[in-house]
Amino acid sequence: MTDTETLAPNTMTEPVKCDLCIIGAGMAGLNALFVATQYLEPGARVILIDRRDGAGGMWADVYDYCRLHQPHPAFTVGNLDWGWSKPTHYLATGAEVEAHLKACLDKMKSRVRLETLFGHEAVSCEEIEMPGGAIARVECRSGSAGELQTIEAKRVIKAAGFDVPRLEPLKLSSAHVTSTTPEDLKPGSGDTAPVVIVGGGKTGMDTAHTLISRSPGREVSLINGRGTAFVRRETFFPRGVKLWWDGEMIATFFRDAALRFDGRNEDEVFAHLRSTLMVHLPGSAENFFFGILSDQERDTIANGLTAKHDDYLEDVVDGAIGPEMVMRSGKRHAVAEGSVFVNCTGHLVRQDHEYEPYLSKHGTILAITTRSLPYFLSTASGYFLTHLFFTGKLADLPLYELDCEAIMKHGNHIYHTALMSLSFMNLLMMLQTLPFKVFDQCGLDIDRLYPLHRRAWVLIDLKLNSKRYIEHCRAALDQVREIHQVRCGPLDHGTERLAA
Repeated sequence: MTDTETLAPNTMTEPVKCDLCIIGAGMAGLNALFVATQYLEPGARVILIDRRDGAGGMWADVYDYCRLHQPHPAFTVGNLDWGWSKPTHYLATGAEVEAHLKACLDKMKSRVRLETLFGHEAVSCEEIEMPGGAIARVECRSGSAGELQTIEAKRVIKAAGFDVPRLEPLKLSSAHVTSTTPEDLKPGSGDTAPVVIVGGGKTGMDTAHTLISRSPGREVSLINGRGTAFVRRETFFPRGVKLWWDGEMIATFFRDAALRFDGRNEDEVFAHLRSTLMVHLPGSAENFFFGILSDQERDTIANGLTAKHDDYLEDVVDGAIGPEMVMRSGKRHAVAEGSVFVNCTGHLVRQDHEYEPYLSKHGTILAITTRSLPYFLSTASGYFLTHLFFTGKLADLPLYELDCEAIMKHGNHIYHTALMSLSFMNLLMMLQTLPFKVFDQCGLDIDRLYPLHRRAWVLIDLKLNSKRYIEHCRAALDQVREIHQVRCGPLDHGTERLAA
């Protein structure tokens, strides 16, 4: 079989057997597939499951004005290029990202015997001990009423990643305003109704910038909460020859943040990063989710907003003289009848999932989820962890896991400082364990945009000082675990040794 096939519904009592089953065809799952094809035999049977109708993950659902915030070449699958001549700094649209991911799947389909179950939901996945060794059993169904289909695999990769949910309109009491989402908003369509954006994160900035740019003169207000700080695009991604001497590399950014963090001083670390490397709207900026913003985008938004409220929206009610916003602080603000409220509130790491370790007890299931995350990007986790998974090194490497959902409940500052420290430490351990070519061929590495001499100096530093850096990070993360009582340490499957 040299082409992707759709797996026919299983009408037999015997389960479908395969060498590998991947659940999730987004960035994490496709990167896992890319790596797996380097280890599996050409005739190996691989089944790819996704609840959507095709590959692309969340990029199949994003609002039509969504664009990448980073240079597009480093947002890819493995080291597959985009196949176009657009400049590195071009910010690809959501539709272009989705098309690229689908093209990446097409490029990989001839490497193994790949079969797809799109439009299917995996309802269960468990490790089963058998006389000849453990296997993984997956049950899935099409839609909500489809028949269960059982798959037995030698290995399973669950690539849910951050499992980004689709936003729903806010439930507002007023009958004289409209509540919608970015996916249903049509900026520049000729609508002149005032817009109130609820949420000051990446989606809120995208929405504000698009509305202000496409509809000059339209009233656009922002409910900004505690405010969000963003990585400054000009600092991390200078253009042209400036790359030879200017710009902050991601590796040094994480190194310096990790070495500054001692497990207790997350507020101090955040304040330092915000003042030196980040950009934000005037006023408070207490949140950070690794988003990227340029000075120009910040200025366009700041100068174009009709109003900015550093507060949280509780409801919109019909008052004596018209609709009123009721804020968490107790303040009320009148809004024009017919105003459009766009739900751009934070939705990353805000769900409650069951805990699952990134590696199952007997080593047949690799799970890329927010409850047991060894690296801050699920995309890179799909790449690096799959290499470790297939080389048999993942079980014995003492990577730290972080329960991101649990740590987020203790505050945004401890979330991102702990996650940066953990990611840096785990990357150093992977550097010591995996062949150099694994990193050299990783197209997800944004620092590849910099010339070789700058990357070489960073690599030399990491090689020479990795032991000291790891010891510092481990001590800081152990403090995080003790103080906040969350999973932040090596996997613990009890007294039984993990299978290699």
